[in-house]
Amino acid sequence: MIINRSFSSSFAKEERFGSLKSLVLLVAFAILATSNTYAQASFETIDGLRYLIDSDAKTAMLTVNNGEKYSGYIVVPEKVKASDGVEYPVTAFAANTFKECKGLKSISIPSSVTSLGNSCFEYCSGLTSITIPSSVISLGNDCFLECSGLTSITIPSSVTSLGESCFTSCI
Repeated sequence: MIINRSFSSSFAKEERFGSLKSLVLLVAFAILATSNTYAQASFETIDGLRYLIDSDAKTAMLTVNNGEKYSGYIVVPEKVKASDGVEYPVTAFAANTFKECKGLKSISIPSSVTSLGNSCFEYCSGLTSITIPSSVISLGNDCFLECSGLTSITIPSSVTSLGESCFTSCI
């Protein structure tokens, strides 16, 4: 019996050590995979607008401006030329891109954009009208929440998804 216990004990230790080795390898693999993913995306400011450039997907997403809020009359181009010399289509507006940009008067959304993220225009009280191109298929949660100055919006039939509270408190 002592021999069996000793053998069982030894076997259990090896089994635990094998599991630990597997866990360490799994964690290392996850870290490498994650770092590789982030290595393919970078933020760039082009003509005063900040984009997340994804060189793997070959796309650009308009994002929140660091520092100052966006304001005035903004024309977003269909494509942007990044520092790597490649042109990327602008395919989305990220969550919170224009949130609390009370000085935003109007925006031209290119036909390359397919989605407007959560809270994209939340609290943009200076925005009075907006035309959404037929390329857009979804408007995120709270997309136009509290846009109290919004008096006109054109939503194409291509929009198949309106997020929760999308137009709450739009007078």
